Amino acid sequence: MTTDDSDIEKLMEIAAQDNSQVARQRLFQAMRLVEVFFPCKMDPHDGKKIGSIPLARLSDGTHAMMLFTSKSHPHLSEHKHFAGGTFEDALAAGLKMPPLDWVILSNNTWHRVAIHKQEIATILDDLNSDSRGQSGSPIASEDDPTGKMLEDFITNTVRSGSNEIPSQISSALRERELFLELAAGQNEDGQPIMKTFQVEHLRHVIRVYTSRVRPGIRYGGIRWEELKNMIRIASEISGVQIMNNSDDWIVFDREALGLEEASDE
Repeated sequence: MTTDDSDIEKLMEIAAQDNSQVARQRLFQAMRLVEVFFPCKMDPHDGKKIGSIPLARLSDGTHAMMLFTSKSHPHLSEHKHFAGGTFEDALAAGLKMPPLDWVILSNNTWHRVAIHKQEIATILDDLNSDSRGQSGSPIASEDDPTGKMLEDFITNTVRSGSNEIPSQISSALRERELFLELAAGQNEDGQPIMKTFQVEHLRHVIRVYTSRVRPGIRYGGIRWEELKNMIRIASEISGVQIMNNSDDWIVFDREALGLEEASDE
């Protein structure tokens, strides 16, 4: 593997048990160029042997490509041949298999993550965006101490049950890029449309994320100070919800943003 084995095993366990969108996305990003292994069948063709991937028939009659994070997985020993390739390439191959319904990723401790065929194209798009550097900030790491602090501040605030937003969060947000959730399509002027949500008593709240790890969302990158200025001008916006990679969130209303008295409209 090109990524540390213990990291992959930990991500596999979390994704298999939690099955949340964020946990799955973290796993897929880490697995992108990691070698996975699968049964291989050698068929004669024009005097040569051509390898193909046999699909497993599941109990409900659907068919799955079985991928394993280790060549020592017991399931592979049941087959005469097996092959390896990157996780990304395996997904791309599965997308071209008409009989395929699922891709099932499994490790040696039998943690499994199932991917429906309909999800594959979106996952590949996300992985390709990440490789081109178009996916914005990755999950906060040791290389991004301010981002990690922001993640921790948000989670700790939620767990504390406090209604007060610590000043440290505002400091961590300063000059930071966040990712605004946008609606599909554009307005008459060709500009993107912001989604709004009702959060608690606030009726028109925009939502931003600390990263772009969630598939299926249209994002717009924006700096914190620019976001505050935009809300200042758009008086109909009640506040902003900030969601971190753990699905913990806090809300700044207009008063907390230092714009004006809080409003529930």
